[in-house]
Amino acid sequence: MKASMFPLGVLIVAATCGGVATADDSTPMLHPVEKVCITYESSGQMMNGTTLRCHRDYGYEMFEIEDMTIGIGGFSQTQKAHRVTIGDQIYAVDPDTNTGTQTTNPIYEPIVNAVTQNGSDSVSDAFLSAMGYTSTGQTQMVAGLACTIYNSQMIGTACLTEDGLALEQTVLGNVMTATSVVYEPGEDQNYRRHETAEITQGPDLSNGLNGIDIGNGVNLGDLLNQQ
Repeated sequence: MKASMFPLGVLIVAATCGGVATADDSTPMLHPVEKVCITYESSGQMMNGTTLRCHRDYGYEMFEIEDMTIGIGGFSQTQKAHRVTIGDQIYAVDPDTNTGTQTTNPIYEPIVNAVTQNGSDSVSDAFLSAMGYTSTGQTQMVAGLACTIYNSQMIGTACLTEDGLALEQTVLGNVMTATSVVYEPGEDQNYRRHETAEITQGPDLSNGLNGIDIGNGVNLGDLLNQQ
């Protein structure tokens, strides 16, 4: 199973890889779908709003535009974000202030290496297993597409298509559901949003993986290294 980046689980970016051969061998193939745009609706106790997530070049370039209302109890706040991912670089831009940060994705290199050495299925299957996701055997229709429901006691549920698109995920009572799926890359300017913003260096996450326990005594950094 080649899973895409889950809407509510940033760490599951490790399961996005789908292969490593493209027309340009220097550019890894990070998703089996060449180009796609998915619009999500989020609802739950902690967040409500919309997310537009698009990628092109088999996931090597991606952008995500969020417009959320986040709240706990009587407190709520509107949060807008525009994130661009190009290879191992993540740019997080606040569109209201036109400022942002640039961060190196610590998951990128070990995932590409693992796929190169062992093939994509070994990485995605191992990661889904470590996160406790198992197929329920049930399918449903979301945004006009069929997807298979996976369940994890640690995280919640997710519904994935055959070509690795996450159409729905439930985490801690918050549900993110696809309302539209278009096999187009989206506007080029959204992949370049960081070029017109004031960007500063973000936090160093290079050692962050080894401190991430993803359950059942499994460490994210160890999992990727083993694979």
